[in-house]
Amino acid sequence: MTFKSRFAPSPTGLIHIGNARSAVLNWMHIKNKGGEFILRIDDTDTERSKLKYKEAIKNDLNWLGITWSKTFNQSDRKNIYQEKVKELKQKKRIYPCFETPEELSLKRKILLTAGKPPIYDRSALQLTEKEIQKKIDQGKQPHWRFKLEYKIIEWDDLIKGKVSFDSKNLSDPILIREDSSLLYHLPSVVDDIEEKITDVIRGEDHITNTAFHIQIFESLNAEIPFFGHHPYLIDQEGKSFSKRLGSLTIQQLKDRGFENITLLNYLLSIGTSKNLSNEKNIKNLINDFDIKNLATYSPKFSQEVLEILNKEILQTLEFSEVKQKFADMNLMNITEDFWVFVKNNINFFSEVMNWWNIIHSKEVYSSNEVSYLKVAAQLLPEEPFDISTWNKWTSEIKIKTGRIGKELYMPLRLALTGQTKGPELMYLMPLLKREHVLKKLGE
Repeated sequence: MTFKSRFAPSPTGLIHIGNARSAVLNWMHIKNKGGEFILRIDDTDTERSKLKYKEAIKNDLNWLGITWSKTFNQSDRKNIYQEKVKELKQKKRIYPCFETPEELSLKRKILLTAGKPPIYDRSALQLTEKEIQKKIDQGKQPHWRFKLEYKIIEWDDLIKGKVSFDSKNLSDPILIREDSSLLYHLPSVVDDIEEKITDVIRGEDHITNTAFHIQIFESLNAEIPFFGHHPYLIDQEGKSFSKRLGSLTIQQLKDRGFENITLLNYLLSIGTSKNLSNEKNIKNLINDFDIKNLATYSPKFSQEVLEILNKEILQTLEFSEVKQKFADMNLMNITEDFWVFVKNNINFFSEVMNWWNIIHSKEVYSSNEVSYLKVAAQLLPEEPFDISTWNKWTSEIKIKTGRIGKELYMPLRLALTGQTKGPELMYLMPLLKREHVLKKLGE
């Protein structure tokens, strides 16, 4: 048996961090099972769907490290959906309704006022074929509802455990609008059938939809996938992420300088009982993933914590793992010594450029410690410099001047870097020439 999962974004905006978590969970879950991941573009909303968002979605997923064996657009499958519409009509599992939105709203208000659930009353089922045709002849176009079978709908959710609905408490869902366009339900189920999807991981806002979908699967004599519903990812104010609210996008995080592996670690750790991981190998993340570790509460997203994690992950990277990044920044002659110098003092890789410029700057920083720096220049060891040079040099200065602590080190740091804090200077010395240091000291 081939396990298959899918991620189905709508190309109506950029992927926000909440979307990305759903994609990551799906991908990790199915890869852990040795299965295939499919990217489905839900572009049936022709007015809001944009080609630029389709491309951006794919780029963002690729940047995260997510790959797929197949991708397709729902807009290319209209013929398949219409075949299933015919089948459901023949089986009398969908029926035409003519109520206006205003009429449906009034019905809901009446039921709520009476203390009853706002469920559709199925009055359209009482229409005869003659009455239906008359309405159509009068220019009224129906919307079509799926007729639920009255029974208990239940499944073992991969995340939430046993989930159960009594279909008598649900309204028959609308599958087809008055303009003949399809809502989310039928294309989603049909695609899952066509692609033989075995596992569906999606947000908990889809739980009621899953109850509908299970009966649609059954009506089409199809095998029902395993479902898992994860809680919303919320921001610091407790609000869920949404494209329409202008939520934090993957593109923004990418532009900010976060590593893709940082996002993967973070999105897989929050909402679980595990500590934040800083695993740099995606294969290890896949092997360690277990969907059952996800909690049923909504995890809170924090950019501050994400930044700390990004720093920790950079510290774990070897020079060989970042060499190409330097080349991409047109820093061609970088040595391992430079990476050792900066990696413990940057939050984002782009910050290495700041230290590169500082090291190669010819600027002599003004100082009130001219006489002290003159002594330091006189005691500067001969080349070549290595990581022991700093301690040898400052030990000599300490003996000569009697200075210790901040009074000993800070004037030297300011002279060499123009900064009051930064990487350990023992790692800076091997990167500098004696002539350069002397100039910085005012000689």
